[in-house]
Amino acid sequence: MKKTRHAVTDIIMKTIVAKSVKTAARNANSACFWWNNQPAVPKDLKKLRKF
Repeated sequence: MKKTRHAVTDIIMKTIVAKSVKTAARNANSACFWWNNQPAVPKDLKKLRKF
């Protein structure tokens, strides 16, 4: 089965989006070791917190 370039691009983009959301959720649940250097997180990112 031959995939078109558009289908391959869609698969790659869906993978990138899924991995980005997982990385953002992991980042929202962690804190910077150096508290003074931790930037403020956006409100949308706070919604991904699990604690």
